[in-house]
Amino acid sequence: MSAKPAKAAKPANPGSRGGSAGLLASHSWLGLIASWVLFLVFLTGAMTMFKREVDLWEKAPAYLGSQNRALVGLDGVLAATHVPSEVADPHIEVLLPGRMSAYYQVFLYDDAGDFYRATAFHPVTGAQLPDPEATGLGEFFEEFHKELYLPGGHYLVGVASLLMFLGLLTGLVLHWPKLSLSALFSPRWGKPRLRWLDLHNSLGVLALPFHLLMAFTGTVFSLTLVLNLLLVFGRLHGDDQPLRELLFAPPLPLEIAHAPTPSLSVDALIREASQRLDMEPVRVSLLHYGDRNAWLTVHGHGHGSLAQVGQASYRLDNGEPLRLLPPRGINALAHGNEVLHRLHYGDFGGIGLRLLYFLLAIATCVLIATGNLLWLEKRLSQRARPRGLRWVAGLSVGACGGGMLALATVLLAARTLPVAVPARMDWVIGAFALPLLAACALGVYSARPRRDLTLMLSIAGALFLLLPLLDWAMFGSALLAALAAGDWSAVTVQLLCLSLAAACIGTVRWLRRDPIRAATLVRSTPAAPESARTSRPG
Repeated sequence: MSAKPAKAAKPANPGSRGGSAGLLASHSWLGLIASWVLFLVFLTGAMTMFKREVDLWEKAPAYLGSQNRALVGLDGVLAATHVPSEVADPHIEVLLPGRMSAYYQVFLYDDAGDFYRATAFHPVTGAQLPDPEATGLGEFFEEFHKELYLPGGHYLVGVASLLMFLGLLTGLVLHWPKLSLSALFSPRWGKPRLRWLDLHNSLGVLALPFHLLMAFTGTVFSLTLVLNLLLVFGRLHGDDQPLRELLFAPPLPLEIAHAPTPSLSVDALIREASQRLDMEPVRVSLLHYGDRNAWLTVHGHGHGSLAQVGQASYRLDNGEPLRLLPPRGINALAHGNEVLHRLHYGDFGGIGLRLLYFLLAIATCVLIATGNLLWLEKRLSQRARPRGLRWVAGLSVGACGGGMLALATVLLAARTLPVAVPARMDWVIGAFALPLLAACALGVYSARPRRDLTLMLSIAGALFLLLPLLDWAMFGSALLAALAAGDWSAVTVQLLCLSLAAACIGTVRWLRRDPIRAATLVRSTPAAPESARTSRPG
């Protein structure tokens, strides 16, 4: 009896699947291309939210208990700042303890305006601290977040941020019509692959405002130079002076007199500027310091405002006001630039907002890792695999697993390496770079990316758990005294480590519980021809 002829397949509607398939491919490739950069940027950005606490934690136990105590005046700090004789016209910039720094940071510039030396001072005692370049973990996190610690790295971050923005738009158009509240909060736990897909989609939608904000502001910050060049040559005919006048106050016409003159109290002038302009001082600039024509500029944030900044300039010999720019008088361009910075770094809402940013950044890392894993394991299960799959796997495993491992090792190095070790920060930065590069190499040459990712996250989770134990073993009594004094900086970093450990361990448990067949980069043996197979009985 002859078999019935098969029914003719219905012609596919070109508009029904072509558009969504193209969007899905665009969303996947945009995410893949930028994913390894974005994971590292969001991971170090999460730690940058607590840069001040990381700085204090790294300098423990000497700094413990310095929070919430009366600060020593800037006059004493300047008196202890050594200006070498070869610098005849010193320019000094000071970051004040508070919003932008955990301690006094004094930066000295030479006669040509080039950076000469940095010095740090204790915020309570005024004592000079070890070389700031020996203890700069928080600064390293911020620099890596901005430019990956690479020459021209901010352009790479900017391009990755732009690709993320486009990937978010394609993902929104692709998944929004199919989303519902029940789908967002009820993942399909019984099906491993669908569980990860639901988790990826839910994180992407619930944190969408945060992702759009970070992608947009990251693109603007990292590609500012390109945008400025387009503005100058496209609209201003090559003249950048109008743009400079909008962004920066013009210099004051005071040249050095080469006549040493004692100055008035800097602390008194800072208090006057704060009261007169109703702002919180964050930075102080001193020009021609020690000269008759020396002058001071106090930079601050307006009280009760999101991103209004002001400045007040005074002569140091008689206290005469030279220029007063109140926070509410800032122009629209400078104000918009400040708004973007404050929104990006979340330093306007206290520790609660910074903690929310931290959790959202870690959730974004999970979003990136799950997206890469879904793409990889779908391709690994196919017979015809795309070219470059091994490199995609290597960068994914290296950035995700290696990034978490590198963060754990750099925190461990910062805790265990004494401050007196020569070139200490070079060793600390090496403790971050070496595991990261080794993880990328392992990912490229390994056959099982899921197994390697699980191993790296397991080691990272164990190290994150070890760090709080080390703190209490090394200076537990100082920690208790700091807590009694209301200083939670070191304990805050310990809680961050515990949350990172929980993220690593939870991800490892999910990865081990959800095995997917054929998840290997080793080519499987071709299947035998149909004619050679033994027919089943019956």
